Amino acid sequence: MSEFTQEAKALRERLSRYPQQTQEGLAQILKIEFEFVQLFDIILRTYLLDAQVHEAIAYLEESRDWAGLSLKRGEQIGYKRTDYSKASSVSSDSSEQVESVASRFEIVLNTLLERCKPNREMDFALARLEDAKKALNIEAVPVLNSSAM
Repeated sequence: MSEFTQEAKALRERLSRYPQQTQEGLAQILKIEFEFVQLFDIILRTYLLDAQVHEAIAYLEESRDWAGLSLKRGEQIGYKRTDYSKASSVSSDSSEQVESVASRFEIVLNTLLERCKPNREMDFALARLEDAKKALNIEAVPVLNSSAM
């Protein structure tokens, strides 16, 4: 049976995280997931596993999922996305470990901005990334341009 029935197609699409992705699309998703794993690793090495860290990890998992969905959905025609800018540098008054975590957040942010498609899922991914920063009390490099407010 080479062709799926309509019902089987709908079920397969619901079950598969990325049913119609090309090799290039999957490489984009893999890059995003890799950057999140790097961020998880540095957080787990740097912080005690308290409520704030668990909250931040939950936000990061949600951000990663939204980023994948952004790629899965593709560009949303007519969508006016929020105006985000790439992260620049980390404040030099942070401790070295927190600076490393903040630097890794910037890498993830830049990866999302480069690879996600302009759609509401991208905005959700970026918002959850910012929520994770706040949960860890990392001084945020402004993500949202002031002109968008």
